[in-house]
Amino acid sequence: MAPEFEYEAVSKSGERIKGTITADNSTVVARQLREEGYYITSIEEQVERKEINIQLSNRVKTKDLVLFTQQFSVLLNAGISLVEALDIMYDQVEHPRLKEVVRSIQEDVETGSSLTDALLKHPDVFPELYCQMVKAGEAGGVLDQVLEQLSAHYERQDEINSKVKSAMYYPVILLVVAVGVVIFLMTRVVPQFISLFSSMDVELPLPTRILIKLSTFLSSYWWALFGGLGLTVALLLKYKSTPEGRRRFDSLILKIPVFGKLMRKIYVSRFTNTLSILLTSGIDIISALAIVEEVVGNKVFSDVISRSRTQVSEGISLSRPLDESGEFPRMVIQMINVGEEAGSLDNMLQKVSDFYDKEVETSINNTVSLIEPLMIVVLAVIVGFIVMSIILPMFEMYEQF
Repeated sequence: MAPEFEYEAVSKSGERIKGTITADNSTVVARQLREEGYYITSIEEQVERKEINIQLSNRVKTKDLVLFTQQFSVLLNAGISLVEALDIMYDQVEHPRLKEVVRSIQEDVETGSSLTDALLKHPDVFPELYCQMVKAGEAGGVLDQVLEQLSAHYERQDEINSKVKSAMYYPVILLVVAVGVVIFLMTRVVPQFISLFSSMDVELPLPTRILIKLSTFLSSYWWALFGGLGLTVALLLKYKSTPEGRRRFDSLILKIPVFGKLMRKIYVSRFTNTLSILLTSGIDIISALAIVEEVVGNKVFSDVISRSRTQVSEGISLSRPLDESGEFPRMVIQMINVGEEAGSLDNMLQKVSDFYDKEVETSINNTVSLIEPLMIVVLAVIVGFIVMSIILPMFEMYEQF
């Protein structure tokens, strides 16, 4: 649906008039008014009230991109022209930022730009992978099929990311509650017993003395503790933003017990799935590896892919540098090697990706089932230590009577 423009103009008789005209752009409105003999004083595009939404973030999420791609693919598959499909998508899209981008893309395509060039102007919405796939689809005349593949790919990645986040919600909430309970006990409950213990003419047990010192420190220097933690987190985040810091953090993630294995499976799945759909779309392996290097999401794996790309360009098979890196499981290397020899690397990569997607789901469930009882045990030990430290002196006091 074309936008509406509000105009003010003066007629030949000097009468001022106001009104609205529906047109593709302001140039069309101006031409129409001049043809009718009006002198234009102003033209402004009207903003639809329904587009004014209050959102915490204007960033286009993966789910929004998936929905747009699915609907766009259906329209093109139905034989609707590219410009008309974009016009329909403008009416369908609800996200303000994506709506704005769709209108910009439509205008660029109408003026002769390719869809790829129009998408490349909005890297904050359409990733490099998306643009390169669309470019391959336009070149091969299979844009609707490529959009279906992109939709399935991003939906798959979003599903995995959502599962990981959902799996971490309960442990994080439990950790926050545990920290809150401990702080409350140490700063509100324990100080009530300190005066009582001080008046007792007995030597306090070691656990009680430790508890009193910790409680006194938290009550007196809580600001230093939280300030130090905040400063430490800020410095770590700043260091992580550097190339070396990111490399060290990403390397550390892969070494964390249990969680590191889960993240490695996610990165392997992302690598194989992304490379598979790029090769299937007809993109050469060198360009495909360059794209995967940017989207894999871990600096350690990115460096491995970068070195592999260099060696592949020199005529070495992909499986060799991946094997030498030590970051990829042996099964993955063997499957890639077989795919290269059989000339069906894209199909083999997709099979590996399907396998690791199932492994990721199983690992998530196993990780959650392990973390939950572990955190409950840790919380029970901490609270038990506090309770024991309070009760032990009381037993000794009762023994004196």
